[in-house]
Amino acid sequence: MTTAQATPHWTPAAKRRLAARLKVIKPFDPYNSPLCTCSPKLTLNVYTGCGFECFYCYTSTYSWGRWGRNSDKWGPRANLIDGLERDIAALADAGPPYEALPVELSLSSDPYPNAPAVSEAQLGLTRHCLQRLAQAGRPILVQTKSDLVTRDLDVLDPACASIGLTITTADESLAARMEPFAPSPARRIEALAAASRAGFNTRCRVDPLVPGVNDDAAALRDLIERLRDAGVRQVISSTFKQRWDSARRFDRIFPEAAAASASMYEQHLIHGYRHMHEPHRRRLLTQVMRMAHRCGMRFSCCREGFPELNDCCCDGRSFGRDTT
Repeated sequence: MTTAQATPHWTPAAKRRLAARLKVIKPFDPYNSPLCTCSPKLTLNVYTGCGFECFYCYTSTYSWGRWGRNSDKWGPRANLIDGLERDIAALADAGPPYEALPVELSLSSDPYPNAPAVSEAQLGLTRHCLQRLAQAGRPILVQTKSDLVTRDLDVLDPACASIGLTITTADESLAARMEPFAPSPARRIEALAAASRAGFNTRCRVDPLVPGVNDDAAALRDLIERLRDAGVRQVISSTFKQRWDSARRFDRIFPEAAAASASMYEQHLIHGYRHMHEPHRRRLLTQVMRMAHRCGMRFSCCREGFPELNDCCCDGRSFGRDTT
């Protein structure tokens, strides 16, 4: 039983009722995935895309046309500011347990896009949202691939906000192939270090692990040691889950790795995604877990079906600078 399923009020029907009262903030509901172990929370996507063009993107299938740096089908959410103000008021009126749910930015997009037509650095919409949520006393979870998050540390309180960045590899050239328009791994590691120095609890998603691409043990160990040195408290990891379009990009960008790993995915569909067979997934994730533990960090895996590997919730909802 997942954490969400074990929470009496967080049922699909309750989430639908809450969603009907809200405009831009929504209950986190990963299509009722049986593998999700997240505790109840809310999510806010300031933008409908990001432009980083990560080949492994899992949202590109169901947000058709919103993937790609130069697509004209993504950008700021419509009526974002008005909707946010209404939602903050609606959540305050909802009372317990909804008033204490954290809000995560973002889960189906990146809160800090940087593309020719859409730039958070210029628009400042994420900064505005974070400021208003913080003023309203909402717990905040930030998840991004951008070092621009450090710009907004001044409007957040470490006692009720945590900072997470995704880093798939410390190898600059490999990262440029996997996620060509995202900030470099070095910049993201430094952003985590800056957030840690500012007193925030920090986490890093080392995912997805793609067979034959970024799953080399020595390279993973190097990355995790760098995260430890940056003050990161938690590592979250998961394996590459294929949809038809991400699989096609995998074939095009990493043809040898795609061919070599094809048998690992053969006829293994879980909740609409092609997963690696369980032994391969468990081996990789256990390896990362042990590396994290050796470096004194907590570990969680995301939507893998291995809750016994988790030290805590995979979204890093621990506020303040803990030492556990």
